[in-house]
Amino acid sequence: MNKNYQNGVGLMEVLVALLLVAIGVLGFSVLQVRAVDASQEASDRSMAMNLARDLAERIRINKTALAKYKEYLNAKTKDATCVGATTSYLPNCNPEAMVKFDVGEILTKADGLGQTIKIYNCVGSNLNCIYVAWGRTNTTTNNIYTDASKCIDSSTGTYLVGSQCLVMEAF
Repeated sequence: MNKNYQNGVGLMEVLVALLLVAIGVLGFSVLQVRAVDASQEASDRSMAMNLARDLAERIRINKTALAKYKEYLNAKTKDATCVGATTSYLPNCNPEAMVKFDVGEILTKADGLGQTIKIYNCVGSNLNCIYVAWGRTNTTTNNIYTDASKCIDSSTGTYLVGSQCLVMEAF
């Protein structure tokens, strides 16, 4: 009996199996890249939340100067002249000087993290919202709703698809 018809079939089976393994490894690699991206996004979001919470706590402590926080933060005014007095642990400055100091520290932290931070009116509310953005999203203009690189929809207050930002309602 002639068995020539089986020549090369074993090799074809090996090649098909190798192709399936290669597709599986490629799929695993894609999943790994997506997991790393998701991890980075979660890290950025956590840092943004900490930054916004830090600013909210500073505003809560010095709430009479809320308008100044909004003005100085949005104008990126930095001033580090408000330091503790040498004879006590109380700040040697008035509320406005403390705002400049706080804003300077917040902006320095945000710059170090590659993030931008602003305070604007919340959509559909009389409260102020703290906006922290990173990556492709920015908060560089006075109106955060003007183009696709912005954070939220101006009519609903919902996040825009693909935006990399955090909105915290405060005060």
